[in-house]
Amino acid sequence: MWHLRKFEWKIVLALLVTAAAPLLFTMFMVERLVEESMAIGLNDQVLTSLHSGVGLYKEVIESRMRVVRLQGQMLSQDEGVRRAVEQGDREAARPALEALLEGSSWISRARLLSGGEVWLEVQHPEEFPKQAWKSKTDRWQLGQADDAPTLEVTFVIRRDFLAASEALRELVLTLEDVEENFQPWKLAYYRMFLLAYTVILIAAVLLGILLARGVTGRVARLVAAVHQASGGNLGVRVEVRSRDEIGQLTVAFNQMLDDLQRGRDRIVYLEKISSWQEIARRLAHEIKNPLTPIQLAVQELHRSYRGDDPKFTAKLSASVEIVEEEVGTLRRMVETFSAFAKMPAVQPQPAELNAFVADFLKLNPQFSGRVGFEPRAVAIPVRLDRSLMGRVLTNLINNGLEASPSDQRVELEVGGADGWGWLRVIDHGAGLSELARQRLFQPYFTTKEHGTGLGLAIVKKIVLQHGGEISAAEGVERGAVFTVRLPLEANRADDRARG
Repeated sequence: MWHLRKFEWKIVLALLVTAAAPLLFTMFMVERLVEESMAIGLNDQVLTSLHSGVGLYKEVIESRMRVVRLQGQMLSQDEGVRRAVEQGDREAARPALEALLEGSSWISRARLLSGGEVWLEVQHPEEFPKQAWKSKTDRWQLGQADDAPTLEVTFVIRRDFLAASEALRELVLTLEDVEENFQPWKLAYYRMFLLAYTVILIAAVLLGILLARGVTGRVARLVAAVHQASGGNLGVRVEVRSRDEIGQLTVAFNQMLDDLQRGRDRIVYLEKISSWQEIARRLAHEIKNPLTPIQLAVQELHRSYRGDDPKFTAKLSASVEIVEEEVGTLRRMVETFSAFAKMPAVQPQPAELNAFVADFLKLNPQFSGRVGFEPRAVAIPVRLDRSLMGRVLTNLINNGLEASPSDQRVELEVGGADGWGWLRVIDHGAGLSELARQRLFQPYFTTKEHGTGLGLAIVKKIVLQHGGEISAAEGVERGAVFTVRLPLEANRADDRARG
């Protein structure tokens, strides 16, 4: 037999108990029914009555036959009939034969034979077809001589009467046989019943195992996934193979793992960002302090030189410009690091996504003509920090404009589905490499020549602090698509109510 899991053994055991529990009661009821049913036909009174019935049928037939034989015998001894036959007077003999037929409804014909030939014959006025009546013929001589005339009488009896008599006799024999062999027959009946019940029970158990495999297999896969998830593997998923309760449980389990994985990824990312923010704060502090003395020292060196060497003067001026330019670059980097290290806390407020994007474009005229946006007719209620989410949009739009040709616009789209409101920024650039898609939101990763690699990291942190998600993908034709998803306000209300 197949290897059964504990849950399958429980199902099989439940099937066995369920199927076997009624057996004793069924056997008891069957025995009672058999005993009572047989008692109706096998009691002494019934058998005695049936025996009497068989005897009655036999007595009726034999008594009729005795009467007919007695009548025929009396007629064969009638002197008038004998004399009429000897004298050849048929008319004198006919009344006696007709009287014989009129006196019995079981005589179909009477004939007088002389010299082996029919001398006189009288038929009953009714017809007695052979298919319905059975006949028997008796003969008597009208004298002692061997060639004396003979009286022939045909006796008839209905076949259905004989059949009823025979059927009653067979019934009596059958009942006597049943009474005699009742116990062996009952045991044989019980054996057949138990055999059939055992076959059905085995079939039910096998079918139960097959059905249990269909259920417990899915439960086992779900249990295995739970063990993996409890061990920290939140990437495990269970295939949904049905729409029943287990299928619904599987969908809920997968959804729970999605939520847990998103939550863990969000926490890990925010912790990582916090670490990078501390590093940025320290870097900004360490870099900012020596910048001013370096710049002042170089400028003082340039002012204090009084020599007349034109080549050295030119080199000194060029060096001062390079130092001032690099100091300016470092100052801007310090400002970026400081901004990254001092990001304000998110303070989301109710907002409608279409209106937010439209207001953002009005407040940022530098994007006029370079960003396309068509509001949706359906309201998309979310909660967001307008200032920080505006910073997200500014960063994504600037990146899209830098990646796209000068004659191409960046497209903005909004929508909502499955409890999420989404905002897409679509550019027409060269797209994203595999490496870029994997590391795009990591701090200090950049594909720009003078980039700090903090812009998209800041964007992702802001989105995560809104309880949302951000992803990047290839465009339909070319370019990149950045999608920001925020929970719909109705979803947040439901979560608070459940909480």
